[in-house]
Order: sequence, then C-alpha cells, then structure tokens
Amino acid sequence: MDKSVDQEIVRLLFGGTVVMLLLAAALVAFFLLYQRKLVSQQLALQTIRGAYQREVFAAAIEAEERERQRIGNDLHDEIGSSLSAAKMLMAQLEDSVSTTAKEQEVVVLVQSIIGNSLQDIRNISQNLHPAVLARFGLSQALHNLGRVCTEAFPHGVEVQVELAAPLPYAHELALYRIVQELINNALKHARASRVVVQLAPQPAGLVLTVADDGCGFDLAHVQASNAGGLGLKSLAARVSLLDAALHLETAAGQGTRVRVTVPHPS
Repeated sequence: MDKSVDQEIVRLLFGGTVVMLLLAAALVAFFLLYQRKLVSQQLALQTIRGAYQREVFAAAIEAEERERQRIGNDLHDEIGSSLSAAKMLMAQLEDSVSTTAKEQEVVVLVQSIIGNSLQDIRNISQNLHPAVLARFGLSQALHNLGRVCTEAFPHGVEVQVELAAPLPYAHELALYRIVQELINNALKHARASRVVVQLAPQPAGLVLTVADDGCGFDLAHVQASNAGGLGLKSLAARVSLLDAALHLETAAGQGTRVRVTVPHPS
C-alpha cells in the first residue's frame, strides 16, 4: 500500500514538474515572441520617422531652392536690368561734349562701379540659381563653379568630372549644392589655398570627392558636441536625400576630405 502511494506521489511530482517546465517554456516562448514583435514595431516606427524626416528635409530644400530661384531671377531681371540701363546712360554722358574733364572722371568712375556691381549681381544670381546646371548639366556647372571660385584661393580650384550619362536634375542639383557648400566651407572656415573636386563612377557607385588643404578640425570633438553647424547639417540632409553614403576625413592642420558615394540605380 505504501509502495503504491509512493508511486502515485512520484507520478504527481513528475507530472507537476513536466507541467511547470511546459509553462516555463511557454512563458519563454511568449517573452521571445513579444520581444521580437516589440523590436519589429520599433524598427517600423524608426522607418516611419526616417521617412518623415526625409519628407521634411525634401520639402525644406525644395522651398529653399524655389526661394533661391526667385531671388536670383529678381536680381538678374530687375536690379541687373536697372543697372544696365544706368550704365548706358552713363555712356551717353561720357560721349557728351559739354561735360568737363572732372565730370568725365566721375562718369568713368561711376561706370566702373556699375560694371562691378553688375558682375557681382551675376555671380550672386548664379550662386542662388545655377542656370548653367539647368541648361548644360552637372559637368559644365561644376567647371563653371570652379572657374568662378578659383580666384578666391591662392592655388585655385581644380575640377575633374567623368559622367557617362546625365543624372536626374534633382540629383545633379543636390551634388552641385554639396560641392558649393564644401567650397564655401574651405574658403570661410578652413582658410584653404587649394580645393580639388572629383566626380567619377566607381564600382560602389558615383563618387564625389572634395578635398582641401585647409586647417581641418577635430572631427571626434565636433561629432561628440553636436557642433557641426548649419553647413554640415545641410550637407548631411542633402546626402540623405540621395540615399548616399557620407565619409569625412579631417584632422587639425591636415585639411579636409569629403567623399559622397551615390549608389548605382537598382
């Protein structure tokens, strides 16, 4: 009798242990499934946030480009036309026989000022809205940008472009603005004497490289302090819109080299 009771107890204990193990396994499985679902939801949320941020960046950049175009056109069409008319009137005064020698000197001086102002307006208008890009494409626009900026650097701006075929205009505009921003940074912040711009296809994709021999900066400190400024943030935003990869090499006193890799279309 005692033996059968002991066996029954053993069976109950064994059955209870099995049930507990099954419950524990079910809890572990539930926990793992819950964690997987949670991670999946977080990834989906990050994707939505990333897509939303991209939409915000794209809308902001599109609005900025529209405003640049409007201001550039206003400068070129209205102020530029007014200055051109003033220059023609001054030319008539210069040809007038009734003006004195002193007045002639003033006329020549004013003509020079108007001429310089017209050139400045053309340069500003070109920076705001690159008509060369819309008409002749990225290669010509980058070479033109290099020619315009080369006088600002003691050893100039060198531009090398290899493009087998035109890119979508939005891509060309983004790459142009990236180069424009980097040249501006090299001039204003890096105090560089030379800038080299290269754009060429490689196995990884279309690679844009902009290198200068300026003062450089402590990249780790800038990243840690989130002190990149609007220039680097704008650069990162344009790179993200291209689905491109950004790689930056710099150090204090060693210049800066920025590489943007745009993947080949799938």
